[in-house]
Amino acid sequence: MREDWDRRARDDAERFIYTRDSAADVADFARSGEANYNQLVRPFLPILLNGRPARSARVVEIGCGVGRMTEWFARDFGFVEALDVSPAMIEGARRRLGHAPNVTFHVGDGSDLAPVSGGSADLVFSYIVFQHIPSREVIENYVGEAARVLNDGGAFKLQLSGDQSAGYLAHERDTWLGETFSEAQAEAMLARRGFSIAAMEGAGTQYFVITARKGEPPRERPYVLPGEPWAAPLLLEGFGPAVEGSWRPMDARARVLLDGRGTRLYAGLYFWPESCHHRLTLAGHSFEVATPGDHYFECPAAAGEIQITLSPPPAKPPAFRVLGLY
Repeated sequence: MREDWDRRARDDAERFIYTRDSAADVADFARSGEANYNQLVRPFLPILLNGRPARSARVVEIGCGVGRMTEWFARDFGFVEALDVSPAMIEGARRRLGHAPNVTFHVGDGSDLAPVSGGSADLVFSYIVFQHIPSREVIENYVGEAARVLNDGGAFKLQLSGDQSAGYLAHERDTWLGETFSEAQAEAMLARRGFSIAAMEGAGTQYFVITARKGEPPRERPYVLPGEPWAAPLLLEGFGPAVEGSWRPMDARARVLLDGRGTRLYAGLYFWPESCHHRLTLAGHSFEVATPGDHYFECPAAAGEIQITLSPPPAKPPAFRVLGLY
């Protein structure tokens, strides 16, 4: 594992971390870290951190590479511990982010989180890493290590390969095409290590993303996630069917029912390049949208029916990702 990733780091670290096909795509590497952070982390921070401010929280990143996403964790979180099996990758990460005083980099052994203290983290995160590990046992050991370093109630957001196609299942596992998991296999693995599932997205695909929590799930859910079956009755008007469990198209007028405590409303929406110039009204508060991509909105609100409108009506409906209170 280490030899393979050191070689890839020396050959072209950015290409192997965030696959690109030509030199013209180099600029995409810098943008991709922010885009993935805004897609996978920023809109869900109130859920992942139980409403706690990120500035007072500690995140552990498994498989940081040269810090593609680490720099965005450093922007929001008070403390970041980032690990990678490749010393060459960590060397590159330190060159890029050595100026960040709240980031500590560790060279890991490829199977555990030994440099990280037990019960010290509020969030453990891993993306496009486990899909390259050829051993199911090693991946499960990482899951156990995530449970060790998390405090009680802490969140673990991870991506596995969920590819269940005959071709992939027949392929010999290596450090590029690693192990793959069905929904049942992933849920059982996490349960064995003391995690409860909060959300699953992209099952059956390469990008199978799971949000889990150490311990029992919370009794209250002051949020709505588009792909969870329990959330469907709360989407009162203006939403299409869930796509890969991760988003729903949203009409120009939509209504959502929220329960639970909280005084701040937050929402995550993705706007497509062909339809990204709108005035969004969220619970009576207006926001201008002028660029494509993932957007995060926040305003005062209370539990009850939340109305959302877009003007002008979108040519292509935006993707609804999350709505909640904290």
